[in-house]
Parts: sequence; C-alpha cells; structure tokens
Amino acid sequence: MTSLLHIPAVRERLRALRPYYNMLFRRKQNFDNRPTPEAYLRQMDGRGVFLLCYGRSGSTVFADFLGTHPQVLTFGEVLGEESYYSYFQWLSRGVLWVWPLRPTQMQREFYRFCAQLVRRKPAMRCLFDLKIESLHLIEGNWRMPGPDFDLFHQLKKAQAPVVLLTRKDLVARYTSGQIAERRGAFHSYQGAAAQEVAPFEINTEAVKAQIAQINATHDVIRDIFAGQENFVELCYEDLFVPDETSPADSGRTRFADGLSEQMAALMGIDDQFDPIPRLQKVSGGKPYSEQITNWPEVAALRDA
Repeated sequence: MTSLLHIPAVRERLRALRPYYNMLFRRKQNFDNRPTPEAYLRQMDGRGVFLLCYGRSGSTVFADFLGTHPQVLTFGEVLGEESYYSYFQWLSRGVLWVWPLRPTQMQREFYRFCAQLVRRKPAMRCLFDLKIESLHLIEGNWRMPGPDFDLFHQLKKAQAPVVLLTRKDLVARYTSGQIAERRGAFHSYQGAAAQEVAPFEINTEAVKAQIAQINATHDVIRDIFAGQENFVELCYEDLFVPDETSPADSGRTRFADGLSEQMAALMGIDDQFDPIPRLQKVSGGKPYSEQITNWPEVAALRDA
C-alpha cells in the first residue's frame, strides 16, 4: 500500500477524493457547526476571567489569593498536563476516544472546554491561568512563532475580563526557573526544600533573547487591550508589601493595599479576599550568587 503512494497518478486520485472524505467525517463530528471562539467566550457572561502571564511570574500565588474568595474558583494552568482541570486531560476523557482531533480543531475545542467549565459552576467567577509560552498548543497549524496570539483578539472581541501579570526582574525570573527545574519543583508545596542543586552556569545570551520575546508579547497585549475597562495589568514585584503584624526581619509579606478592591471590581464581586500569601519561595534558601557559577555576569545583566 505504501509503495502505491509513490505513484503520482495514485496520489492525485487520493487528493481528488479528499473533499468527499472531509465532508463525510467532519460532518459526523459536526465541528463546523459549533459556535465560534467569541461565542463560547460570551456564553461565560463575564464569569470566565483569563490570567495571562509567562511562567515564574507569580501566577500561582496570585491565583491562590483570588481563590480565597468564596465566589472565585481557580482552574489552575489549564494548558498544563498535570493540572486537575487540564485541557489535554479533558480531551483524552472526551472527544479523542470518540474521534481523533485535528490541529485545526484544537482552538475551538479549547473555548468549548472553557465555556463548559464555567457553565458547570453557576454564580462563580472562574479563573483560567494561561501561560503565554503554551498558547501555541491551541493555535492550530501554520502559525509562525511570534508575540501575537489569536486568543488575545478573541478575548478582546468578547470583552472577557483579563489580567496581565508581568515581572520587572526578568533575569531573576529566568534564573528562578532554571533553579526550580533542576530542583524538580516549582512551588513549596511540592517538597523541594531538601533537594540540593549543583552550581551551574546561566546562558546570558539565552536570557537576553527570552527577555526580548517577553517584552514584545507584553507590548502586543497592552496594545490590544488599551482602553478596555475589564483589563488589568499587574506586576509581581508590586503585589506584596511587608506584613506589619510580623517582626520586621521575618520576611513575611501580605498582598498590597488596593489589590483586593481592584480584583473585586474586575470580577463584579464583594471584597472578601485573604491578604496573606499561601506559598513560599523554593530556591532552597541559598542566594543566587551561591548557585550560579557566572553570577557576576548575570548580576551585570540584571542591573543593566
């Protein structure tokens, strides 16, 4: 059979039959008649809140803060494989066993997945933590890598509530990610505190390239959502202030004044958030200078 595919006449005959094949099997799954991404987003009626950020930007501790509200449910990183509310686990439990999903259908199925989760949680505000570096997984075929994603435009058209979470210190973000990856854990609840990391070198050229990419994407998002009332940009370093109820040298923090009011206004709910962070850092207590062999070079880049 495989050898027949090398015969030009056979290939041309199969290409001629492709429209009939697609018509038959695509109609069976009825993908073409489903709502558009914008329609799925509007079905959420503003209760689906989308958190856009890159990894190691504080989204987990921030999402946990939002989740302290009795009317807020956080679905976590839905584009992660291990999340309880993972889009990919949902696919494996549902559509894939019925019919194989093609890349061109990934995007619309993702919005259907989000709308279904929100519909199952009436009266709740539902937070989707979307890592920007994973968005290509739902964009389908034939997409050149770049700072812009169709998701941003769909959220804009549907007037969905959006939070952009950034970091000022992108060098520290990169370094933190490298350490967390070597420790095999990204948060304190994963039990990384006892694991040691052998000193290693940071590739400063890779840091520069990643910083340029992140800044370009953030600029695109700011431009798309400029002037939109239900768009909020926050910076990780500005989320916290010292906790006055603890000793000055304890290092304990709380969330900054005004943050809970701002989030309550965005979501259309009362201010009932817990201001005490629930997660701690997982760097192991050692300063970066003891874990990075070329720290002076990294520090110079950080101060530039």
